Amino acid sequence: MPADLVIRGGLLADGTGGALRHADVAVVGDRITEVGHDISKGRRELNADGRRVTPGFVDPHTHYDGQATWDPLMAPSAHHGVTSVAMGNCGVGFAPVAPDKHDWLIAMMEGVEDIPGTALHEGLQ
Repeated sequence: MPADLVIRGGLLADGTGGALRHADVAVVGDRITEVGHDISKGRRELNADGRRVTPGFVDPHTHYDGQATWDPLMAPSAHHGVTSVAMGNCGVGFAPVAPDKHDWLIAMMEGVEDIPGTALHEGLQ
């Protein structure tokens, strides 16, 4: 059974931190099923020559701690190919937080990150 999509000739960043390498990638449904150089012809072929092929991008510095509670896409990162984010990167975050420290944390984030306390009170449970 041929792959739904084969991406050919791209420079692969496989997400492991290893060196970039030229490889083809086969996809069936929403899964990568094969990576290599001997992949059979797919139903659809994409020429990635001169381009990088990545599993997605990691955003290591976000301010999504509150937004993650109400925005399932965490826009705009998802629209730019971000598949993973680091939370609480600025040295502060909303988890874990003791119940008696909610107001203190909200007040701190209002001052440090200029996030409206009303929005934080709605999201922090």
